[in-house]
Amino acid sequence: MKPRALVIDDNAEIIRDVEDILDSLNHVCDCVGDQDAARKLLGAGKYAYILLDLEIPVKPGKLSRLQNGINLLTQIRDTPGMETVPVIVMTAHGNNTPDIAVAVFKRGAVDYVKKPFTKDKLDRAIQEAIAKADAASGPRAKGKPQAMTPFKDEPRVMVIDEDSVTICGIEVWRAGYQPDMRKILIRLSQKEGGGYVRVNGGKLMRELGRDASNPVGRPIKTFCDNASERLAEARCLDCGRYDIIANKGGYHFTEWMDVRLADAPAPAKAEPAPANKPVKAPSGPRLNDRQKWILEQIDKGIRISQKDVIAHFRRDKNASTIKRDLKQLRDEGQIETHPDGYYLRTKAKGN
Repeated sequence: MKPRALVIDDNAEIIRDVEDILDSLNHVCDCVGDQDAARKLLGAGKYAYILLDLEIPVKPGKLSRLQNGINLLTQIRDTPGMETVPVIVMTAHGNNTPDIAVAVFKRGAVDYVKKPFTKDKLDRAIQEAIAKADAASGPRAKGKPQAMTPFKDEPRVMVIDEDSVTICGIEVWRAGYQPDMRKILIRLSQKEGGGYVRVNGGKLMRELGRDASNPVGRPIKTFCDNASERLAEARCLDCGRYDIIANKGGYHFTEWMDVRLADAPAPAKAEPAPANKPVKAPSGPRLNDRQKWILEQIDKGIRISQKDVIAHFRRDKNASTIKRDLKQLRDEGQIETHPDGYYLRTKAKGN
């Protein structure tokens, strides 16, 4: 049986776009444009997930209000049989009002997609929501709790990407929600004296251009709380509020956190040197997986252009990241551009 979605949005153009996306996933959907119509379907239909626009009218012809969608989200969670159905919120208010994101997550939304969204972004949100629902129907949901593993038992890797943050491979933050959070994480990832820097809240506020009415404590707390919930659900990790970012002598990452920037190379492990032989320093630039792929295609004789590389990685990286990868390869003398627009190995360093 095909998964069925309930789509709640009063914008006909958005509805058409969503229907196309769901059709490509081989899903079916019921579409309504107001709060009353949605309430009538909640008890009647069995839905695999719900796509909810926040700014909807109560009835056709009435004024669309943000609060209507938030109220409907609460009503969905209060409807018998709908308590665990994944709800993905769609809204154009992501960057300007981060408190809205906090509000919808507290009311049980599993994801938050900012308009205008790409097909890939909504597709990914739907797939993750379904996977999460499937996990919720497993042993833990059936009264067979799994043992929780202390988060502090071993080093935990956080990867800060341009549009997302993961811990232990679980996405805990996405662009559009708490827009300053990525800047805070990057700032706290800096090292000093062998450990992570400790930065007090006042200094962080000034660096971010915040005033006293907009402190950093609340977004950090919300980030850590949300991360703890997701790690518990996805990996059965018992992560306390201060297990990721502590606040002793200033905000700082805990000692078991291994924080990395996505485009930065992971620390190299030192290889033991043979007896009586000096250790040789690594030669040549360290390449990321995307750059290795680019060079592999060129070495195979495939003519690839910047447009081809961007198209290949469009699901994972935006165009600016790919352009930086290519620029680094050119700057390091790895590749050059043919007059026809495709890339070649630089003759001095090529094969």
